Amino acid sequence: MSHAYQSQGVVSEEGANPFLEHLPSDTPVYRYDRQCAIESLLPPYSVEDRFIVLKSFPLETLAEREEQLPQRCDYSPPLQILIITMPGQPHEEAATSFEAMISTLAEEMKVWRRVAGCGATRIDTPDRSKQADRSWKPARQGRKFPTVVLQVGFSETTAKLEKDIAWWINESKGEVRMGVTVDIKRRSGCIEIKSWTPAFEPSLHRDHVTASGRHVVKRHTNDLPLPQIAQRVLFKRGRDSSVPTIEGEGLTIPFNTLLLDEPGEGERDFVLTAEMLLHQLAERVWDAIDDAEMIQAKERDKTRKGALMPRCC
Repeated sequence: MSHAYQSQGVVSEEGANPFLEHLPSDTPVYRYDRQCAIESLLPPYSVEDRFIVLKSFPLETLAEREEQLPQRCDYSPPLQILIITMPGQPHEEAATSFEAMISTLAEEMKVWRRVAGCGATRIDTPDRSKQADRSWKPARQGRKFPTVVLQVGFSETTAKLEKDIAWWINESKGEVRMGVTVDIKRRSGCIEIKSWTPAFEPSLHRDHVTASGRHVVKRHTNDLPLPQIAQRVLFKRGRDSSVPTIEGEGLTIPFNTLLLDEPGEGERDFVLTAEMLLHQLAERVWDAIDDAEMIQAKERDKTRKGALMPRCC
């Protein structure tokens, strides 16, 4: 029988660890134990995203247990720390809805076979192994990094969401040409969507030439400026059946940004209008929040009734 994990505390007690920065302060921290089942750490049903931190997690175990690890993983090989993210229903709805819009536009332009949907494929680098919520790149080009990455946040801080998208763009030296963040706020019902682009010319940051004329590839990304916001649209949920409000004009993913090619006849940029984003993403996310809250309420009621039932002697 597997041993039970014993909590080592919470993230707020871990000090100034940059890798854990911006996680919810009450995120539980555990020390990895091969004899314990990671599945036992999964929390009960939650509307919001949940996080778990595992310290002393060996790199070889990440490869061995890749298929058994739950949900999204973010791993630091130097620190041997694994962050497991368990997306809530609204989070998954946002990612799925965004992916569906990209697929629909690709089919309309008859370029769907040229778009490789990478989903949450994990990208491994010496300093970090990470999964996006969704990602895309041109098919049959042998590229490690995608060209467009989507990160969704629900109950996590905006700072963490933006830090994650900055990693994708800067760690890839601009091979990730656009990042998209969907920031969902449960209390206010606001959904803010932003697109991000490199704040540098990618071709100028792949290597530099020494005084002797030798080309040296840059391995560190700390010197790169943070990505810049290219587009922003904000959806505010209407209360008591009032109409939602929209700030911004939607989101455009340039054809050559995703597919690294200029559009031909019948082809164009991937334009997600504000109306599309409202009806095909924001409203679906709000429905998912309502549905998830009803499920959670039923789970609480079931637990309460179970606790009140008399026990047989």
